[in-house]
Amino acid sequence: MIRSAPAVALTLLLSACSTPQFQRPDPGLPQAWRSSPAGTESLADRPWGELFRMPELQALINAALRDNRDLRIAAARVELFRAQYGIQRSTLYPNVFGDAAFDRSRQPSAASTTENRSTEIQSFGLAMPVWEIDLWGRLRSLNEAAYRSFIASEENRRALETSLIAQVTLTYLDLLVTDSQLDIANRTAATRRDSLRLVKLRFDNGVVSAVDLHQAESLLAGAENTISDLERRRVQAENALSILIGRNPGPIARQSKLSDYALPPVLPAGLPSQLIERRSDVRAAEQGLAASAANVNAARKAYLPTVSLTAFLGFISPEGSTLFDGNRRAYSLNPALTLPIFTAGAIGAGVDAAKAQQAIALEQYRQAIQNALREVEDALVAYQRLREQRDSQQRIADADAKRLRLVTSRYRGGVSSYFEVLDAERQSFSSELALVQTTRDAYASVVQLYRALGGGWSPEIQVSAGGAAPVQMPPSPSAAGPR
Repeated sequence: MIRSAPAVALTLLLSACSTPQFQRPDPGLPQAWRSSPAGTESLADRPWGELFRMPELQALINAALRDNRDLRIAAARVELFRAQYGIQRSTLYPNVFGDAAFDRSRQPSAASTTENRSTEIQSFGLAMPVWEIDLWGRLRSLNEAAYRSFIASEENRRALETSLIAQVTLTYLDLLVTDSQLDIANRTAATRRDSLRLVKLRFDNGVVSAVDLHQAESLLAGAENTISDLERRRVQAENALSILIGRNPGPIARQSKLSDYALPPVLPAGLPSQLIERRSDVRAAEQGLAASAANVNAARKAYLPTVSLTAFLGFISPEGSTLFDGNRRAYSLNPALTLPIFTAGAIGAGVDAAKAQQAIALEQYRQAIQNALREVEDALVAYQRLREQRDSQQRIADADAKRLRLVTSRYRGGVSSYFEVLDAERQSFSSELALVQTTRDAYASVVQLYRALGGGWSPEIQVSAGGAAPVQMPPSPSAAGPR
């Protein structure tokens, strides 16, 4: 496709002095959730500390927010983008430097080739190097892009912070689950040791066969094997949680139990339209889209002429002793106009590249919204079904426990075989462990919903590094630079 540079330039000149405002594209959100009644109240309005009122967990979360390495890296990355924005913003203003120079040259004289002429020039003053006057708004567009990238980096940090809190909470829940399962396994192992002693006594008296004895030994070994596996998982979970809170691998002190906390009956999800305001990753994607739009605008304005200015104000003299005499004052003012005539398609390629990046950013924005919607819907249906599953699993565990007590009593009375006791113990043990795991999954769905809704949402942007006080936000592009 052949482009007409003069036509493009003429079109841009008509609107060159204005920078178009970014318009958020239609996110295409549904009116309500599939698995939740409509309402403006949202679980995400609660602070993290009120989701589960666990002082131990809150202390771990605070430690993670203060010392987690990934979060510190993200905060440092925010500072990097903030500094880059400051560098870009400085191009809107002229730079002035103190300038002191000494120049000595020796050249052949025009009168004779055998004689040389020496000259010295000394100067002192203020110099302004090449400064591009932003008549068409190209630099302001680049400034807008840098500012949006900085805000996107802060939103990404906040998204990481939310994910970190959720990860700490889930790992802490895993620890409580492992504690509960270990308690069940230890109680079961103790019961099976007592049972083994009874079976061995009966075997020695010729009441039962060796089959019952070996089954009792196998049952005890199975419980001890489960205990070893749970001990391994507990230590690994403690190590993982230690790293999350910025410590070396080690034990995690805790006194809480999973059974100390009841599941909430209802989880309000708010409205889908609130997601684009609460989800930091969606907001980061929107800022990235705005930055790409500003870059497209800047790339298009590269077709326009560039007006630049250099200047000097000070003193110039061939002798240092007379440098600051009144008649040695000097100044220079050098405006320049540069118009691209032939660039071998470089400017057009730059516009195409910026447009391609904008298309990528748009799809990333839409993808972030769809992922957010899916995560909320998944968490909502998971919580509803897991509550039902937990209630069913509770009934199973209660029935299996009653069956075990009855079969054990019948066995000791000589009515039931040991095979029935073996089967009842296995079933009861498995159902108790499954109940604890299902309870953990139900709690995890609460955490996942809270995170998916943008939990702990705040409308204020606060850039912080490693738990330190928020740094001062730089001025927005609307207040930046001469127009």
